[in-house]
Amino acid sequence: MPRFTSCIDGIDSIPVVRTCADGTTALDPLFRREVDPATGMGLSPWEQVDNGGCPEDPDTTVVFTVEDFRRLPLTPSQPAVQPADGRNLVNVDLIAHTDPTPQTLTTEVLGTPVTVRATPSTYTWDFGDGTPPLTTTDPGRPWPHQSVTHPYTSAGTYTLTLTTAWSGEYQIAGTGPWLPIPGTATTTSPALTTTAEEATTHLVAEPTT
Repeated sequence: MPRFTSCIDGIDSIPVVRTCADGTTALDPLFRREVDPATGMGLSPWEQVDNGGCPEDPDTTVVFTVEDFRRLPLTPSQPAVQPADGRNLVNVDLIAHTDPTPQTLTTEVLGTPVTVRATPSTYTWDFGDGTPPLTTTDPGRPWPHQSVTHPYTSAGTYTLTLTTAWSGEYQIAGTGPWLPIPGTATTTSPALTTTAEEATTHLVAEPTT
């Protein structure tokens, strides 16, 4: 954090720049205020939200907000179904599941490296047939241990989408504790096409083999 040496008569004071352990320059304290999104004019007084300094300082606070979290390029959860081609019979359960693995991303806050870990917290399955979406904490599993299923009651082609809510936590400069991010970020998958078909029965003279 820049500071100034004591003045000497006739000589201007000069800033002394502190260098952190990683070779970067210490940060100044961070101030924030609410602004009008239309005009950019300040709507509230400036408020100090951290002390600046270096990552190794015990009293340094780097604030990573939910708005920062939502700006990260999270990869949407990819839905998978069984049968794998999406073709199923009317009134027979379509099996749905996704990969629940957390994502790890890196970014910076005012020049300080930040590692973010995003973990799926809820999954909302919209099966595209007008029924209410199914929200669950269960990512589903493939057959024979399926836990997220949906029967289509009419023949047709449908678009299935999966919206995932992600909880986040962050770590400063790759060290120290993981800190929670208040709020969640969401992603929505590209649409997956499924088809429900009617099964037609036929009477035959002899049993088939």
